[in-house]
Amino acid sequence: MHLQLNNLSDRELLLRFRKFREREAAGVLLDRYSHLLVAVCLPGLDERHPAETVFPELTGKLFDQLQHATGRVNEIMHGLVQQYFGKTRKAPPAAMRELESRVEHAGNNPIEKMALAAQLENALGRLIPEDMDLLNEFYLEHKPLQELARSRHIDSGQVRDRLKSIRQQVATYMKEAAYE
Repeated sequence: MHLQLNNLSDRELLLRFRKFREREAAGVLLDRYSHLLVAVCLPGLDERHPAETVFPELTGKLFDQLQHATGRVNEIMHGLVQQYFGKTRKAPPAAMRELESRVEHAGNNPIEKMALAAQLENALGRLIPEDMDLLNEFYLEHKPLQELARSRHIDSGQVRDRLKSIRQQVATYMKEAAYE
């Protein structure tokens, strides 16, 4: 069974674990990401956090979180490790999580995809022209952050923050449209 599950994607393994409670699927995921868990934890190991206690604890917590996981395994694991070692990690806003979940669940459903596309078009239409220009240049014209920053006379960090803000704004508009 383990060899058959090795050929499945993370998404399929998560689905099997959540829906059918297949512990073997979780085992494959834990096996697949164990090297990454070690790599992410190494900088945090010290006298207060010895490897003998950190790895079993985090593996158990990761197993528990996989039962309710909706994102990528590596992101879930990284957040768990950051939280374990006391480093704060800002969770994505609720509107972003809901939108990501809706997009993921739409999958191959053409009706849901069309509804999402219409809501996205509506949300983009509510943006100010400067934000639309920035989105077009970054996502459609594939201009690098440095080039966008130079043309706007700001640094690339500000461009990155602005793009993040625009994505949040679009997600909020789409959430509002879903409730109307």
